[in-house]
Amino acid sequence: MSLNRSWTRTFAALTLAAPLLVLGPQATADSLSDVEFFGRWSDGAWEVGPRFSYAHAGLERVQSAVKAGDYALAKRRLLDYYRARPAASAGRFSHTAWPGVLELTPDHIWTLDSGEVYLKTLTVGPEESTVTADVTSSVTGGRTGFFLMSRYKDPAIARFDSGEKSSGKPTLRLTLADGSVKTLHPSHDTYIWAGHPGTEYGDKYVMQVSDQGTGPFSAATRKAYLQFDLAGLPKVTKAELSLTGSANAKKDVMLYGNGDTFTEDSRTWSNTVQYTYSWQGDPGGFDWKQPAGADKEYLVQLPRFFFAGPLAVAYQETGDEKHARALIDLMTDFVNDADAYDPDEGAGSYPNSLSVARRVQNWIAAYEILRKSPSLTPEANTEILKALNRSGVHLEESVQGAPNWKQTQKVALLHTAVYFPEFFRAPKWRANAVSSLEGQLHDSTYPDGGYWEATDGYARSYASQYVDIALFMREHGIEFSTTTKAKLRKLARFLMDQTFPNGYGPVYGDSEPKDVRSTLRRLGELLGDEELIHVGTSGASGQEPAHTSSLYPDTRVAVSRSGWAPEDSYLRLNADRGSHSHADEMGITAYAYGRPLLPDMGTFNYSSDPRAQWLRKSTEAHNTIEIDNRAQDSTAAGAITHMVANPAFDLIGAHTEASQGALHERSVLSLSSGLWVVSDRLRPADDAAHRYEQNWHFSSEASPSLRSGQKAATTAFGDGGNISVVPADPGKLSASLRDGSYAPAMYRVEDAEYASYVKTAAGRTTFDTLLLPSRGAADPSVAVERIPVGSTPTHQATALGLRLGERGDAVYYKSWTTRASRSFGSYTFDGKLLYARTGAASQSIVMVDGTSIELDGAILVTSPEPVKDLAVEVGADGTVRIDGSGLTASADPAQAIAIAAPDAAKVVLNGTPVPFHRDGRLIYAAAAR
Repeated sequence: MSLNRSWTRTFAALTLAAPLLVLGPQATADSLSDVEFFGRWSDGAWEVGPRFSYAHAGLERVQSAVKAGDYALAKRRLLDYYRARPAASAGRFSHTAWPGVLELTPDHIWTLDSGEVYLKTLTVGPEESTVTADVTSSVTGGRTGFFLMSRYKDPAIARFDSGEKSSGKPTLRLTLADGSVKTLHPSHDTYIWAGHPGTEYGDKYVMQVSDQGTGPFSAATRKAYLQFDLAGLPKVTKAELSLTGSANAKKDVMLYGNGDTFTEDSRTWSNTVQYTYSWQGDPGGFDWKQPAGADKEYLVQLPRFFFAGPLAVAYQETGDEKHARALIDLMTDFVNDADAYDPDEGAGSYPNSLSVARRVQNWIAAYEILRKSPSLTPEANTEILKALNRSGVHLEESVQGAPNWKQTQKVALLHTAVYFPEFFRAPKWRANAVSSLEGQLHDSTYPDGGYWEATDGYARSYASQYVDIALFMREHGIEFSTTTKAKLRKLARFLMDQTFPNGYGPVYGDSEPKDVRSTLRRLGELLGDEELIHVGTSGASGQEPAHTSSLYPDTRVAVSRSGWAPEDSYLRLNADRGSHSHADEMGITAYAYGRPLLPDMGTFNYSSDPRAQWLRKSTEAHNTIEIDNRAQDSTAAGAITHMVANPAFDLIGAHTEASQGALHERSVLSLSSGLWVVSDRLRPADDAAHRYEQNWHFSSEASPSLRSGQKAATTAFGDGGNISVVPADPGKLSASLRDGSYAPAMYRVEDAEYASYVKTAAGRTTFDTLLLPSRGAADPSVAVERIPVGSTPTHQATALGLRLGERGDAVYYKSWTTRASRSFGSYTFDGKLLYARTGAASQSIVMVDGTSIELDGAILVTSPEPVKDLAVEVGADGTVRIDGSGLTASADPAQAIAIAAPDAAKVVLNGTPVPFHRDGRLIYAAAAR
């Protein structure tokens, strides 16, 4: 029998025995003295109940010391017990790597996750010299800016030449993929000074770096920033940064990669969101609070001990006690500084329940490594265990926040219960955690399976954490119920259906681009779902999903896709809302030919930085319509009203009242051949004129341009897919490319242009827009022409002539009202939607909710019964493909649908060859049921 299995069985036995113990009253989580932690024995009974179950094998010697009142001995014996205890499953660290953590964190220098990535420390002295650093990892990782900060708090001031000087300018030497070398000077460089928070120094010849005093900064603190423009350059294989400078004494300066963009003539201390702070040399160390000017994530990440993993793993791999000492000192410093009694929440709750849970998970994983370290003293061990016990009490009682908060709190509680079965309340924690996790999965998802928080990043991590906890539970003989597993499967399918064809998430809400495939694969393996495994392995195993497009009416999301391969097309339309959502209802995200062509613009950070606020809070930053320069109010009504799914096309309808002042209705025709037509109707609540701004956003590498005349916006990626955004009625719109922001990852932001189409109108009005992706360069001949529908206004029915370049020409018609026979151009149609394309290679017709299509008086399609959806494609080889809902094979002219196909040689109905009857130009092969 293995030691682990023996220990687990001992725990199982104690789970039953523990309730039989009779103890005195236990202390609350508010504070824990030695007496309250170990208990107090008096007159043959527990006067103060212990936090331990001393019946646990191995704790007898601890109990005897406690009963004798010798708490110092009890602490020594408790540490001996944990050092001798068999290895136990301790869960995983939230982070196993963190640039600079081994060198900097022990000196109390802290950086937010990926905001500024430490590269190396440079040294300058009284004599001017040039220092060079390899910055390849930063540049190839998308960080083309740099940040300089004092390594130690000392009186010395470093001065580096800026780009304003004629010689000694900062230089970035790039080796490109073709072997050539490119040398760049900064596009912007400056420094900021805490003692002069409103002053900008972008025109100075030198950049100053200094730090001294106590606390995270002082009036003497100065930091320098550089930014280089690599736009248009090919792939970089090597990058070296050279700086020329000096200091009035030997000075060590930290160099970081930075993904933030700035303008040197406006950057000041006051308007800079800072990610790195130093308490080096401060005898008080971290104060665990948020420094002035820091992103609010600072208070989130620091108390969660994201740095614990790298330090503990370094100790585990090297045996170097300096890593163990550093982490133990930080843990006990936190206990002393921040884990004290909180009048609102109680001890063990700083700064909030989610942070407690994340900290507990990191501490447990670290404790399993640190428990045998000679640096762990009996006193430090006891203080750490007290803190974990207090946190367990808090997590049992606390059910706070959004679903990801509640889930993580109970995951941490379960880890605590399983890892510390010696804690008296461990059995109750275990039962509480499992019950809560089952209930939370039901409470946090909609009936259709979608996740309650409107962000794919949180949905992904939420589902992934359920995999982790399910596997952890299985390891310890616990299983979720069948009902809970079914609910998890629905959530997994929701993630799968929203995933881009390349396996990345669509980045809606507070999120960033992340590969979802490993999460989908793990969910598929856990649940035995071959379709999840297929998508999670990019088709390497499993079974391709039987469906393509999907509608989540409760979550208010629709996704249209042509398939599951990386080159397939994809469009997402949302009216979703919830925690971490953006003001983006009716927002579209579009992908084709291997890349997002109309992306969500990301998050950047949670600070008050204007770019971050614009990305997260404005409607203008999304692919939808902003009304009267105001962000949407997502407490208003809205819905995805319908989705017609056909193998050849999807038709999605939705509306929202979140756009204040008007009802915004959006209809999207999505062809599986890779083409989208978007029709918007605005119905104001009054007769006043309103400003409507329809925006289409591109990534920072898109290099968009705006054509005169048609006012079409086109991207110019050097390879792969591009897109043309072509509006109808260009004469009634003002069009421009406007400056915006794009966050390709958290804590990175880049300048990006977007296409803005604006009109001011009273009463009902419309926008109609062709979105045409292309493999390679966009076709400049693509155009849209408005076709009158008699005297019918566009807010009742709209018709367009589409010139699609090599794809041929097409006509598009949509009725916003009930079915009625209307004529437009050469066509007469009585249904809700028509798309008809003619071309040299093939011809196609798409019809929704109609019975008759005529071209120049000749029948194209006619049916005895209304057809819900019909797609007809006539190939150059004479093959006629018919797809639709509620169709059955029939060659009887009295009941079948007549389709103009004079050269038909073969008919395939919903994927199956069927016989057909020919009558002149018409064929009969299918009937509407």
